[in-house]
Amino acid sequence: MKLYLASIADVQPWHRGYITSSRLEQAMRYRMPDDQSRCVAGGVLLRKYVGCTEIFKNEFGKPIAENGVCFNLSHSGDWVLLAVHSADVGCDIEKLRFTRYERMGRIVFTERELAQIHFAFDKMNAFYKIWTKKEALLKCIGSGFHREAKTVDVSGDSFCEEKLHYYLRTLVFSDYILSVCSTDEQTPDITFVDLKKI
Repeated sequence: MKLYLASIADVQPWHRGYITSSRLEQAMRYRMPDDQSRCVAGGVLLRKYVGCTEIFKNEFGKPIAENGVCFNLSHSGDWVLLAVHSADVGCDIEKLRFTRYERMGRIVFTERELAQIHFAFDKMNAFYKIWTKKEALLKCIGSGFHREAKTVDVSGDSFCEEKLHYYLRTLVFSDYILSVCSTDEQTPDITFVDLKKI
């Protein structure tokens, strides 16, 4: 399993000619420059590490590569994250920032997840760890938040459903938390990508 992280500060004008026309059109629909840069950076990572392939979406909006490469994309703040694997994969990255985690948690978290946050020394950190794990799991399953979030519990490092085991890894760097989920226990290999060299 490979994780690629890129800073949107490294997006260059020539990248618009490197990504697909549909990705560029998507980027240009955003009004804010940072949103455009996140979209372009994601497109560069996709082209470089997933390949020149059509990307479709399933009924829940999960992107699927025509060439069969399993991948998932996420972004937050200054960073874009791409997970690539030989099996289904989901990922999420979030910048740590103040949020009313108690109210949000009651909507999407199970009782065990809420208890984990309640007893944590750093409740905000615990909230984002659970949030990113839940999002990564739901994206790996393929339903995203179209599925009732409380039907999955990520208070541990794995989740089992219909004889399938999903394994979760969480990493912290700077003021970001990221989680990745797959159907095997492979430890992710992380690469920080300098987009200026692509």
